Amino acid sequence: MKSKKMVVGYAVAIFLIVFVITFNAVCSITQFDVRYYTGSSGAAASAEKIQNRLNEYLDKSYLFFDTDNVYDIVESVCSEDDTYLRVLSVEKRFPNKISVTMEEEYESYAFSSDGVYYITDANGKLLSVKDSPESNFDEGSNVEVSGFVFAEPIEDEPLVAERPALFSLMLELLTDADEFLGGIRGRFSSVEFISRGSVDFFCFTFTEGVKIWLMNVSVEGNQTAVRFDAALKAYDGLSDAEKTYGYLAPVGSDPAQLPQHNPGDYTFA
Repeated sequence: MKSKKMVVGYAVAIFLIVFVITFNAVCSITQFDVRYYTGSSGAAASAEKIQNRLNEYLDKSYLFFDTDNVYDIVESVCSEDDTYLRVLSVEKRFPNKISVTMEEEYESYAFSSDGVYYITDANGKLLSVKDSPESNFDEGSNVEVSGFVFAEPIEDEPLVAERPALFSLMLELLTDADEFLGGIRGRFSSVEFISRGSVDFFCFTFTEGVKIWLMNVSVEGNQTAVRFDAALKAYDGLSDAEKTYGYLAPVGSDPAQLPQHNPGDYTFA
């Protein structure tokens, strides 16, 4: 009886070994389907590098593949290439395929503070800290914004400003300008937040030279946004020569009341 149990035990063990070997052979990884959405050549090159590194896992066990490896490889490659790719999904598709979807996170703004530039996306999320506003995009610089003071920044987290409401308002106005102008990369030479006692100002300087001055900016109601919209419309109506000098200083709340184009520059009262 004892010998029969041993034989059965050996048979079960052999069966399990054969099953595991067969299953592992059938379920070896045969494909990494990497799909990515990018706008810059640098991020596209990083995505291809990620594909190549994942391919090193081909013919390895599907069953024991840890999806955390994908995140580790993406983080490593992006760090090497100074690019930003976010993993949207990782799916193991039985029996031997793994699908990965990624998208590029775009640099938009360069907030200057304490001699460095906090590079963020359009929502103010910190992507990196650089010594210049230059973009990792194919050409041009990020929109440079000065005047705000920030708490200790944390990568991949939104910047926290000492004047959070006005900082959020600035991001809102930049988004509005981006939509109205069909993109603001290269359209502004500088954007400034200026505080004079109890009065706050925003100044948008176009690359041609003309400025938009928003005085007494406030988060109450939508007066600042309405005035900014009126100024953008007035700018759009200027001649090429008029866009090289002067300023627009909207003061009314009527969107049909476009500000006049003033020569010279605005001086603080």
